[in-house]
Amino acid sequence: MYRRSFVISGAFATLPLRSMLSASMTHASMTHASMSNSDTDAVIGSEKGPWRRLFLDSTVVESQQGLLRQFHAAEKHPDNPLLVADRPWESTSAIIGPYVYGTILREDGRLRMWYQLLFEGNHTGYAESVDGIHWTKPELDIFEYKGSRTNLVVSDFDTTTTGGYCHNPSVIFRPDADPHRRYLLYGFDNKAGRPSVAYSQDGLHWSYPKEDQPLFASSDVVNFAYDPYQSRFYATWKTRNRRGRAVGIAHSADGVTWKKPLDGPVFVADDLDPDDTQIYGMPVFPYQGMYIGLPWMYRARYFRYGQYSVDKLHEAQSDSPRSMEVQLAWSWDLVNWTRPILREQFVPRGAAASWDGGMIVTARAPVVMGDRLFFYYGGTDKVHDEKRVKASIGLATMRLDGFCSMVAGDNEGWFISRREPMLEPAVIINAKTDSGGSITAEILDRNERVLKGFSREQCIAFEGDSVSHVMRWKTATFPNAVKRRDYKIRFWLTKAKMYSYLPLSLDPQQPDLVRFPEAGP
Repeated sequence: MYRRSFVISGAFATLPLRSMLSASMTHASMTHASMSNSDTDAVIGSEKGPWRRLFLDSTVVESQQGLLRQFHAAEKHPDNPLLVADRPWESTSAIIGPYVYGTILREDGRLRMWYQLLFEGNHTGYAESVDGIHWTKPELDIFEYKGSRTNLVVSDFDTTTTGGYCHNPSVIFRPDADPHRRYLLYGFDNKAGRPSVAYSQDGLHWSYPKEDQPLFASSDVVNFAYDPYQSRFYATWKTRNRRGRAVGIAHSADGVTWKKPLDGPVFVADDLDPDDTQIYGMPVFPYQGMYIGLPWMYRARYFRYGQYSVDKLHEAQSDSPRSMEVQLAWSWDLVNWTRPILREQFVPRGAAASWDGGMIVTARAPVVMGDRLFFYYGGTDKVHDEKRVKASIGLATMRLDGFCSMVAGDNEGWFISRREPMLEPAVIINAKTDSGGSITAEILDRNERVLKGFSREQCIAFEGDSVSHVMRWKTATFPNAVKRRDYKIRFWLTKAKMYSYLPLSLDPQQPDLVRFPEAGP
């Protein structure tokens, strides 16, 4: 939302599930139990799997009948907004108040937030919470405003303290790095007109390197993260195409030297979007083997002819809504992206003139809190380029893996899974049934014949609501005569929703193949 020029360049956090998965997961793929709880990316996207089978992935279901594939929005917290403008240095600007554009990490029993603030320049504010609902803005000894301590950790008030500038902060924690560089702060340097990085030992006292190495060319919206699957950093950056603002991708092995697989957009508005659609930015976070994006859909037309200028940009969008909303996208390689056909809002905007009725942007990744994903977002009461827009920070949540589900109503439906190299007849399901509903399953061979002893009649039916229920059969083990441990599962659903599944024990010699070489078959 900072103005504004285009630079165009050629496992679950729940203990029961962790213990159930431990037998089938390698040390490298263990989730929350064996990793620093401040590394959100690692918690929700372990390096090697096995990953839970989400219904975002088209390879999960081979066939189905009588079921609806349904996408779900995050649910707004009733106490929203959670953070508002309540400090003198948050009170006067074109955008008044805090918003994210930012990062939330969990560390040592608390949540830490780095958020965006515009007031006589660019600032990164800092807040903490124990429960994720009630937040404090600590008085730090880093920057002052009119003789009072502030909660700012990077500020235009005094750039000699840090040696740099930061717009839309992305904080990454690397516990195995040099102690003085365990925290990295990426953002857009509005003075230099490109992204930059600062380093810190505690996440509060930041220092930009004096050598001032450029990262890559970009416009003013960037989101950075760490890729646990390929042990590298990546970033989305604002570029453009014929529709206007769009999203590019860059990656780096060391976080300093960056490459772009394509010096242009990889995510754009397409023919299913309304005419007045641009992509303002898109945080992307790793989740269960894939990458999930939260594109910020900006409802504004772009100029259709001539060379770019800020005046032409404003004229072209003057009769547009200029609102901004969040949708959902996913990818396996950060280049090829898929979106739901209906293009529904993932975090719905509020009613007109409400605190989040104008625009919504999101933090770079959710935080796992028990059985829920916490998505923090910035909301405004007015649309883009209005005067004195008030900004605040709110929360929307959903169940783990709750992005998409297979749904059955009163009439029974079923789906057949992909082939799975199962070592034992047990499968973890994330599901919910309504009153009178149930889920059962049968194990099939590769030709879809029911395996003796593992029919749906011998399955112990599931009723209730659980993110980590272990479904079993009355027969406890596979027959010794079976030499090939390669099965499908047919799930039967009535009045139920199923969000994901994962066989309890998989053959470690048959890992998921998700990263492919450049050469084709």
